[in-house]
Amino acid sequence: MELGEIRKRISSIDKEMAELFVKRMEAVKEVAEYKGERGLPVEDYEREMSLITDMSSKIEDEKIRMTYVRFLQNTMELSKQLQYRMLNGLRIACTGEEGTAGHHAATMRFSDENLCSFSSFEKAYRAAETGECDLAVLPMENSYDGEIGQVYDLIFSGSLFVNDVFAVEYNGSTTRYAVLSRIENDFSSKSKKKGEAFLVMFTVKDEIGGLAKAVNIISAYGFNMRVMRSRPMKDLPWSYYIYAELIGDCSRESAKRISRALESSCPTVKIVGHFVENPKDFATSA
Repeated sequence: MELGEIRKRISSIDKEMAELFVKRMEAVKEVAEYKGERGLPVEDYEREMSLITDMSSKIEDEKIRMTYVRFLQNTMELSKQLQYRMLNGLRIACTGEEGTAGHHAATMRFSDENLCSFSSFEKAYRAAETGECDLAVLPMENSYDGEIGQVYDLIFSGSLFVNDVFAVEYNGSTTRYAVLSRIENDFSSKSKKKGEAFLVMFTVKDEIGGLAKAVNIISAYGFNMRVMRSRPMKDLPWSYYIYAELIGDCSRESAKRISRALESSCPTVKIVGHFVENPKDFATSA
Protein backbone atom coordinates (compact mmCIF):
# COMPACT_ATOMS: atom_id res chain seq x y z
CA MET A 1 0.00 0.00 0.00
CA GLU A 2 1.26 3.45 -0.90
CA LEU A 3 2.21 5.92 1.86
CA GLY A 4 -0.37 8.39 0.62
CA GLU A 5 -3.14 5.85 0.99
CA ILE A 6 -2.03 5.03 4.53
CA ARG A 7 -1.99 8.71 5.48
CA LYS A 8 -5.42 9.15 3.96
CA ARG A 9 -6.72 6.33 6.15
CA ILE A 10 -5.07 7.88 9.21
CA SER A 11 -6.68 11.25 8.42
CA SER A 12 -10.06 9.56 8.23
CA ILE A 13 -9.47 7.88 11.60
CA ASP A 14 -8.28 11.19 13.08
CA LYS A 15 -11.51 12.83 11.96
CA GLU A 16 -13.52 10.15 13.74
CA MET A 17 -11.35 10.53 16.83
CA ALA A 18 -11.85 14.30 16.82
CA GLU A 19 -15.62 13.81 16.76
CA LEU A 20 -15.40 11.27 19.59
CA PHE A 21 -13.08 13.56 21.55
CA VAL A 22 -15.66 16.35 21.38
CA LYS A 23 -18.36 13.94 22.57
CA ARG A 24 -16.14 12.83 25.44
CA MET A 25 -15.43 16.38 26.55
CA GLU A 26 -19.13 17.28 26.38
CA ALA A 27 -19.72 14.37 28.73
CA VAL A 28 -16.86 15.64 30.91
CA LYS A 29 -18.65 18.99 31.14
CA GLU A 30 -21.70 17.17 32.48
CA VAL A 31 -19.49 15.42 35.03
CA ALA A 32 -18.07 18.80 36.10
CA GLU A 33 -21.57 20.23 36.52
CA TYR A 34 -22.60 17.23 38.60
CA LYS A 35 -19.53 17.47 40.82
CA GLY A 36 -19.84 21.23 41.14
CA GLU A 37 -23.44 21.02 42.34
CA ARG A 38 -22.45 18.51 45.00
CA GLY A 39 -18.98 19.70 45.94
CA LEU A 40 -17.28 16.50 44.84
CA PRO A 41 -13.54 16.51 44.08
CA VAL A 42 -12.33 16.39 40.49
CA GLU A 43 -9.72 13.75 41.27
CA ASP A 44 -10.95 10.14 41.42
CA TYR A 45 -7.83 7.98 41.43
CA GLU A 46 -9.72 4.71 41.93
CA ARG A 47 -11.93 5.43 38.93
CA GLU A 48 -8.91 6.32 36.78
CA MET A 49 -7.04 3.12 37.66
CA SER A 50 -10.14 1.01 37.04
CA LEU A 51 -10.67 2.61 33.63
CA ILE A 52 -7.06 2.15 32.58
CA THR A 53 -7.02 -1.49 33.69
CA ASP A 54 -10.32 -2.29 32.01
CA MET A 55 -9.70 -0.52 28.70
CA SER A 56 -6.04 -1.51 28.26
CA SER A 57 -6.93 -5.18 28.75
CA LYS A 58 -8.79 -5.00 25.43
CA ILE A 59 -5.53 -4.25 23.54
CA GLU A 60 -3.71 -7.47 22.60
CA ASP A 61 -0.53 -5.98 21.15
CA GLU A 62 1.74 -5.23 24.14
CA LYS A 63 3.56 -2.29 22.53
CA ILE A 64 0.29 -0.70 21.43
CA ARG A 65 -1.19 -1.38 24.90
CA MET A 66 1.61 0.59 26.58
CA THR A 67 1.05 3.49 24.20
CA TYR A 68 -2.70 3.31 24.75
CA VAL A 69 -2.23 3.58 28.53
CA ARG A 70 -0.33 6.85 28.00
CA PHE A 71 -3.08 7.99 25.64
CA LEU A 72 -5.70 7.32 28.32
CA GLN A 73 -3.65 9.07 30.99
CA ASN A 74 -3.22 12.15 28.80
CA THR A 75 -6.91 12.18 27.90
CA MET A 76 -7.93 11.96 31.56
CA GLU A 77 -5.52 14.75 32.47
CA LEU A 78 -7.10 16.98 29.81
CA SER A 79 -10.52 16.03 31.13
CA LYS A 80 -9.56 17.05 34.67
CA GLN A 81 -8.14 20.34 33.43
CA LEU A 82 -11.47 21.10 31.73
CA GLN A 83 -13.36 20.22 34.93
CA TYR A 84 -11.14 22.51 37.01
CA ARG A 85 -11.72 25.38 34.58
CA MET A 86 -15.48 24.87 34.74
CA LEU A 87 -15.51 24.73 38.55
CA ASN A 88 -13.56 27.96 39.00
CA GLY A 89 -16.77 29.96 39.26
CA LEU A 90 -18.11 28.17 42.33
CA ARG A 91 -18.68 30.23 45.48
CA ILE A 92 -17.48 28.35 48.56
CA ALA A 93 -18.59 29.33 52.06
CA CYS A 94 -16.07 28.75 54.84
CA THR A 95 -15.19 30.23 58.22
CA GLY A 96 -12.25 32.44 59.09
CA GLU A 97 -9.90 34.61 57.11
CA GLU A 98 -6.71 33.64 55.32
CA GLY A 99 -4.35 31.83 57.68
CA THR A 100 -7.09 30.21 59.77
CA ALA A 101 -7.80 26.48 59.81
CA GLY A 102 -11.19 26.76 58.10
CA HIS A 103 -9.90 28.94 55.28
CA HIS A 104 -6.87 26.70 54.82
CA ALA A 105 -9.03 23.56 54.58
CA ALA A 106 -11.29 25.09 51.94
CA THR A 107 -8.31 25.93 49.77
CA MET A 108 -7.35 22.24 49.80
CA ARG A 109 -10.46 21.48 47.74
CA PHE A 110 -11.23 24.73 45.94
CA SER A 111 -9.59 27.82 44.50
CA ASP A 112 -8.69 30.50 47.04
CA GLU A 113 -10.25 33.10 44.74
CA ASN A 114 -13.70 31.53 45.13
CA LEU A 115 -13.84 31.44 48.93
CA CYS A 116 -16.41 33.45 50.87
CA SER A 117 -15.39 33.78 54.52
CA PHE A 118 -18.02 34.01 57.26
CA SER A 119 -17.71 34.70 60.96
CA SER A 120 -19.60 31.61 62.15
CA PHE A 121 -20.48 28.07 61.16
CA GLU A 122 -24.16 28.95 60.98
CA LYS A 123 -23.62 31.91 58.66
CA ALA A 124 -21.51 29.80 56.32
CA TYR A 125 -24.10 26.99 56.39
CA ARG A 126 -27.01 29.35 55.72
CA ALA A 127 -25.13 31.00 52.85
CA ALA A 128 -24.99 27.64 51.05
CA GLU A 129 -28.54 26.77 52.09
CA THR A 130 -30.03 29.98 50.68
CA GLY A 131 -27.95 29.96 47.48
CA GLU A 132 -25.74 32.90 48.38
CA CYS A 133 -22.92 30.39 47.98
CA ASP A 134 -22.83 27.13 46.03
CA LEU A 135 -21.18 25.01 48.71
CA ALA A 136 -20.02 25.13 52.32
CA VAL A 137 -16.88 23.60 53.83
CA LEU A 138 -17.26 23.08 57.58
CA PRO A 139 -15.37 21.07 60.21
CA MET A 140 -16.95 17.92 61.66
CA GLU A 141 -14.41 16.74 64.21
CA ASN A 142 -10.90 17.43 65.44
CA SER A 143 -8.35 14.86 66.59
CA TYR A 144 -7.76 16.84 69.82
CA ASP A 145 -11.11 18.45 70.62
CA GLY A 146 -13.53 15.87 69.22
CA GLU A 147 -16.77 16.58 67.38
CA ILE A 148 -17.86 20.07 66.30
CA GLY A 149 -21.32 19.94 67.81
CA GLN A 150 -22.70 23.09 66.20
CA VAL A 151 -22.01 21.74 62.72
CA TYR A 152 -23.72 18.43 63.51
CA ASP A 153 -26.74 20.38 64.77
CA LEU A 154 -26.87 22.45 61.59
CA ILE A 155 -26.75 19.29 59.45
CA PHE A 156 -29.52 17.67 61.54
CA SER A 157 -31.87 20.64 61.41
CA GLY A 158 -30.95 22.04 57.98
CA SER A 159 -31.47 20.96 54.39
CA LEU A 160 -27.91 20.55 53.05
CA PHE A 161 -26.34 17.21 52.15
CA VAL A 162 -22.83 15.99 52.99
CA ASN A 163 -21.31 14.90 49.67
CA ASP A 164 -17.62 14.79 50.53
CA VAL A 165 -15.55 14.33 53.68
CA PHE A 166 -11.81 14.96 53.81
CA ALA A 167 -9.13 15.34 56.46
CA VAL A 168 -6.67 18.18 56.84
CA GLU A 169 -3.64 18.25 59.13
CA TYR A 170 -3.05 21.77 60.37
CA ASN A 171 -0.73 23.03 63.12
CA GLY A 172 -0.31 19.62 64.72
CA SER A 173 -3.91 18.39 64.76
CA THR A 174 -6.14 16.74 62.17
CA THR A 175 -9.68 17.83 61.34
CA ARG A 176 -12.32 16.14 59.21
CA TYR A 177 -14.24 18.56 57.02
CA ALA A 178 -17.55 18.13 55.23
CA VAL A 179 -18.46 19.64 51.88
CA LEU A 180 -22.16 20.49 51.97
CA SER A 181 -24.49 21.16 49.06
CA ARG A 182 -28.18 21.72 48.36
CA ILE A 183 -28.15 18.73 45.98
CA GLU A 184 -27.73 15.16 47.19
CA ASN A 185 -24.96 12.96 45.86
CA ASP A 186 -26.11 10.11 43.64
CA PHE A 187 -25.35 6.75 45.23
CA SER A 188 -27.29 4.43 42.97
CA SER A 189 -24.39 2.08 42.21
CA LYS A 190 -23.13 -0.81 44.32
CA SER A 191 -19.47 -0.03 43.77
CA LYS A 192 -18.47 -0.68 47.40
CA LYS A 193 -15.48 1.62 47.18
CA LYS A 194 -13.07 1.61 50.08
CA GLY A 195 -14.10 4.33 52.53
CA GLU A 196 -17.62 4.57 51.07
CA ALA A 197 -20.32 5.29 53.63
CA PHE A 198 -23.61 7.01 54.06
CA LEU A 199 -24.47 9.27 56.93
CA VAL A 200 -27.75 8.92 58.81
CA MET A 201 -29.23 10.90 61.71
CA PHE A 202 -32.13 9.61 63.76
CA THR A 203 -33.95 9.93 67.07
CA VAL A 204 -35.05 7.02 69.26
CA LYS A 205 -38.09 6.47 71.43
CA ASP A 206 -37.74 7.22 75.13
CA GLU A 207 -38.20 3.63 76.23
CA ILE A 208 -36.16 0.69 77.47
CA GLY A 209 -34.05 -0.65 74.63
CA GLY A 210 -34.94 2.20 72.26
CA LEU A 211 -31.39 2.76 71.07
CA ALA A 212 -30.64 -0.97 71.09
CA LYS A 213 -33.50 -1.56 68.64
CA ALA A 214 -32.02 0.94 66.18
CA VAL A 215 -28.53 -0.53 66.52
CA ASN A 216 -29.86 -4.04 66.00
CA ILE A 217 -31.70 -2.96 62.84
CA ILE A 218 -28.52 -1.43 61.44
CA SER A 219 -26.60 -4.62 62.21
CA ALA A 220 -29.34 -6.87 60.81
CA TYR A 221 -29.17 -5.02 57.49
CA GLY A 222 -25.45 -5.75 57.22
CA PHE A 223 -23.99 -2.37 58.10
CA ASN A 224 -20.95 -1.56 60.20
CA MET A 225 -21.25 1.65 62.19
CA ARG A 226 -17.89 3.34 61.78
CA VAL A 227 -19.03 6.29 63.89
CA MET A 228 -21.96 6.77 66.27
CA ARG A 229 -22.52 9.86 68.40
CA SER A 230 -25.41 11.38 70.31
CA ARG A 231 -26.24 15.06 70.43
CA PRO A 232 -28.77 16.93 72.61
CA MET A 233 -31.78 18.42 70.83
CA LYS A 234 -31.94 22.14 71.62
CA ASP A 235 -35.73 22.44 71.59
CA LEU A 236 -36.39 19.24 73.59
CA PRO A 237 -34.55 19.08 76.93
CA TRP A 238 -33.03 15.68 77.75
CA SER A 239 -33.79 14.41 74.26
CA TYR A 240 -31.09 13.39 71.80
CA TYR A 241 -30.48 12.56 68.18
CA ILE A 242 -27.95 10.02 66.91
CA TYR A 243 -25.36 10.58 64.19
CA ALA A 244 -24.00 7.45 62.49
CA GLU A 245 -21.74 6.65 59.53
CA LEU A 246 -22.73 3.32 57.98
CA ILE A 247 -20.44 1.14 55.89
CA GLY A 248 -21.94 -1.60 53.75
CA ASP A 249 -24.14 -1.67 50.66
CA CYS A 250 -24.29 2.06 49.93
CA SER A 251 -26.74 1.91 47.03
CA ARG A 252 -29.81 4.12 47.06
CA GLU A 253 -32.10 1.11 47.38
CA SER A 254 -30.15 -0.01 50.43
CA ALA A 255 -30.48 3.46 51.95
CA LYS A 256 -34.25 3.33 51.39
CA ARG A 257 -34.49 -0.10 53.00
CA ILE A 258 -32.55 0.84 56.12
CA SER A 259 -34.52 4.10 56.39
CA ARG A 260 -37.84 2.27 56.27
CA ALA A 261 -36.61 -0.26 58.82
CA LEU A 262 -35.40 2.43 61.22
CA GLU A 263 -38.66 4.36 60.89
CA SER A 264 -40.42 1.44 62.57
CA SER A 265 -38.55 2.23 65.80
CA CYS A 266 -37.29 5.81 65.35
CA PRO A 267 -39.53 8.92 65.27
CA THR A 268 -37.09 10.76 62.98
CA VAL A 269 -34.77 9.27 60.33
CA LYS A 270 -32.74 11.44 57.97
CA ILE A 271 -30.16 10.31 55.39
CA VAL A 272 -27.93 13.37 55.15
CA GLY A 273 -24.95 12.26 53.12
CA HIS A 274 -23.12 9.75 50.98
CA PHE A 275 -19.40 10.04 50.45
CA VAL A 276 -16.15 8.19 49.84
CA GLU A 277 -13.50 9.19 52.34
CA ASN A 278 -9.85 8.52 51.62
CA PRO A 279 -8.00 8.06 54.94
CA LYS A 280 -4.77 9.13 53.25
CA ASP A 281 -6.29 12.35 51.97
CA PHE A 282 -4.34 14.79 54.14
CA ALA A 283 -2.99 18.24 53.40
CA THR A 284 -0.30 19.69 55.63
CA SER A 285 0.48 23.22 56.62
CA ALA A 286 3.83 24.59 57.73
